Amino acid sequence: MLKYLILFISASAFSFLLTPLVRSVAIKLGALDLPDERKIHGKPIPRLGGLSIFVTFILVLFTSYQFDFFYFPPNFLEQINFGWLLAASVIVFGLGTFDDFKRIPPSIKLFIQIIASLVVALTSYRIETISSPFGSIQLGVWSIPVTILWIVAITNALNLLDGLDGLAAGTSLIVSVSMFGISLLNEDIGIALVSIILAGSILGFLRYNFHPASIFLGDSGAYTLGFTLSILSLQSNLKGTTTVVFLIPILVLGLPIMDTMLSMVRRLIKSMHIIGANGEKNMLKFLYLKGSSVFSADRGHIHHRLLQLGVTQRNAVAILYVVTFFLGVIAFVTVYFRNINQALLITAIGIGSYIGLRKLGYSEIQFLRNGALLPLFDLYLVSQRMVKVFVDIGLIVLSYYLAFLLRFEGEFDSVIKKHYLSTIPFVLSVKLVVFYLTGLYKGAWRYINVDDFLRMLKAVVFGCVVAGLFLWAIPSLGVMSWPVLFIDFTLLFLFIAGARSSFRILEHLHLAKNHEGRKVLLYGVEKGSVYALDEFINNPRLNLSPVGFIDDDQRNQGKQVNGYPVLGSLDSLESILKIHSVSEVIVSQDDIPKEKLDRLSQICSSCQIPLRRFQAKLEEIPY
Repeated sequence: MLKYLILFISASAFSFLLTPLVRSVAIKLGALDLPDERKIHGKPIPRLGGLSIFVTFILVLFTSYQFDFFYFPPNFLEQINFGWLLAASVIVFGLGTFDDFKRIPPSIKLFIQIIASLVVALTSYRIETISSPFGSIQLGVWSIPVTILWIVAITNALNLLDGLDGLAAGTSLIVSVSMFGISLLNEDIGIALVSIILAGSILGFLRYNFHPASIFLGDSGAYTLGFTLSILSLQSNLKGTTTVVFLIPILVLGLPIMDTMLSMVRRLIKSMHIIGANGEKNMLKFLYLKGSSVFSADRGHIHHRLLQLGVTQRNAVAILYVVTFFLGVIAFVTVYFRNINQALLITAIGIGSYIGLRKLGYSEIQFLRNGALLPLFDLYLVSQRMVKVFVDIGLIVLSYYLAFLLRFEGEFDSVIKKHYLSTIPFVLSVKLVVFYLTGLYKGAWRYINVDDFLRMLKAVVFGCVVAGLFLWAIPSLGVMSWPVLFIDFTLLFLFIAGARSSFRILEHLHLAKNHEGRKVLLYGVEKGSVYALDEFINNPRLNLSPVGFIDDDQRNQGKQVNGYPVLGSLDSLESILKIHSVSEVIVSQDDIPKEKLDRLSQICSSCQIPLRRFQAKLEEIPY
């Protein structure tokens, strides 16, 4: 380990001494990052910090390669075609350096990055096989395009991450150390030496890049680091093979990858309108793009969201460092324990990422709550009976198929497949006829209620029973499986009920999240209060936002009604009014005892909060 430590310290020291000189040169040449509305810093900061990292990395690598003490593999640089790799790196570094002085259009930058990536793919390394928990994929003629896509994506991902002092550089340092550990584990000495040199080169620069930064990486540094790390990630997975283990590089580079994908998805959704009207032709447009581009810069990156949540720059960077370190440790453990359940690991990481994104509060990607899908139900086509029939056809086929998979534990051999294909036409026909006869196609999805649910249950029960009797009466179709029919009934009811209640669910989630107005507290958990709650939620014109209920029945304490809590009883009303900043109290029941109503009035009067009664009236209109 001594040789690695010497290289790390040497690269760190040289980069540490070189960076002030590069900073002075950047100031004299005018390579400055000027503040604007999207950036965090408030004064011009010199760019071109990538020069000190690039020079240090190349110089220490070439120098150490001349000494046998460091035990580079024989002809290591020749074996990896370092000359071509260096040429490609110079292209990317030159692109970033020029961009630090004079902004280059994104299309030209992308074209030059593709050229540099093509040099790597044609002369040095390419992704020929992708190995994942779900099997291996031989890329064949697609190996070059996939390699280019990977290199260009990581190069730009790290550049997008360069939004806070020390974030991109520190993340690259942690990634380099992670690749060093994985390479050592795989006994890939050459890549381990290169990784530790790169890590030292970054560390020396990082001293000047921490908040408050006196020099930035600039595009010269961000592009070069991203380009280098993308190539190293291809080499530090499996020794002696061109196979890329799908999970490892994505884990190691997880933060920039996640931030880039999230930004693109978020911008796409932001610019995409589900439905709109064309004023000139009075035509409806579906899934059209309008407004910002997917490639337009904004302040919606993960680090920006942390700042908006009140986290300081230093703490935001520290949080993202911890995330990168954690992902690097997982990647290392995955390589160390080669028989680890990768599918389970991916699921755990996915759940963790989902929780993290929920905490960041990205409203654009909250499909179920932002109301983006609700306009679909306004389409004339959606209300047509034939569309509902086609939806049911898909649900019937799907539930029947899944019933076979669950019953036979995923086995779907030729015998089961033949039985499924021979019976599905009869099952489908019988259920559609039963659905029609039971009036399932008469209801409106926008106004689904309890009666409609009962009608669905009746239709599904009769449909499954009749289909079962039909199959039992025709032995030529094969042996009937009652467990399959029972599973099919359960799944089909869930699918049918879910599809028909989709509008009400989406509407409730949207209104419950976005409803604003005066905060009101409802007295009593009675039918009248529930009706009042629904009216306040679904009628924004009232400008009322319910916070919950109070009720004197101890059995209701601590429970929830339609998603709103029972906060306490009349005895705790004063404290509830203060804690939740209630603007008024609503009473809906007519038979409230006079003594309780008087006490309620006294408390509201002392707190100077209005007390109102909600009533549904039936009035005759004179004519």
